[in-house]
Amino acid sequence: MIKFIKFLYIFLFCLIYLLPSNSDGRGVGTSGSTMLKIGVGAKPASMGDATVASTDDVSSIYWNPAGLFQIRDSQFSAMHIEWFEDIRYEWLSFVQPIGSRSTIAVDVSYLYMGAISRTVESISEEYEEDGTFSPVDVAGRLALSAKIINGLMVGVSLQRIQSQINFDKVTKVAISDKIAQSMIVDIGAIYKIPRIPELSIGGCFQNFGGQTKAFITKKESIPFSLDLGMAYKAQMKAVKNQTSTEAKPDNSERQPSSNIQPGSLTIAFAVVFPVDESINARLGLEYRFSNGIAFRGGYKTGSGFDFPSGLSGGIGYDSSAYQIDYAFVPYGELGNTHRVSFTIQF
Repeated sequence: MIKFIKFLYIFLFCLIYLLPSNSDGRGVGTSGSTMLKIGVGAKPASMGDATVASTDDVSSIYWNPAGLFQIRDSQFSAMHIEWFEDIRYEWLSFVQPIGSRSTIAVDVSYLYMGAISRTVESISEEYEEDGTFSPVDVAGRLALSAKIINGLMVGVSLQRIQSQINFDKVTKVAISDKIAQSMIVDIGAIYKIPRIPELSIGGCFQNFGGQTKAFITKKESIPFSLDLGMAYKAQMKAVKNQTSTEAKPDNSERQPSSNIQPGSLTIAFAVVFPVDESINARLGLEYRFSNGIAFRGGYKTGSGFDFPSGLSGGIGYDSSAYQIDYAFVPYGELGNTHRVSFTIQF
């Protein structure tokens, strides 16, 4: 309990000190490759994306590659995002531990935005429609995580992204399909404090790199960000059921006392410093019962919408063989989004 109180003091200090900050970067909309801003895994999304210090499953390849080291079995994961405005996002990933000191992972993701009407200038009218265009992003990534010293894990990932705009049914002003390519590097670390094993701190430099090929001539900037955070995982105490002390006949059978296996509570906090948006803070909570069911909630500032749009929530279940998670994340007037991820380990 004393350790938990210490953690709360640290957490409140960060919350009070960092939330008022509002230093702007280049500005919203000044970076390309927005696919990089869509996080993977339903569990992190339901916890307000506050998992840079607590990530310990396949989704670590996105949030902090250092967390991959905590995976001790081979895992395969798949995720589907039902976004607003007919946007779909698919993700597949595989993780393989190598010996006792390193882990390797690969993933591939696909973002499809549907057909969008193309408008051009018209002689008789200001604008008119002329066919459609369909933006599609495809990315592949390779990550490696290792343990350096006791409690310290580091990870790095290399990702290649190809963005393509396909034009269809264009009749008036012909235009060829456009392709852009980018190379991205993520570098992260997680440190579990030896004297307080329940507490971990983490950081990740996300989206180092840039476009290697532009759509036309001018290359777009990449949405670089620095994520810092901490997480505290508390194991709940077992509750003992006491038998009745009422006098009973000698031949009566007493029901044996039983212990209810404890669950765990995870509190995660993160601060993100993006280059093209304001600093934002994130808070996530998870309570996991002994039967594998978990309830999660989170809040993220800087969403650009009203207060409820910063909220998120979800539920999950995991066993020794598989894990399934669901997340609900609203985006104000744009609509609500749903994420489902499934992981098997073998």
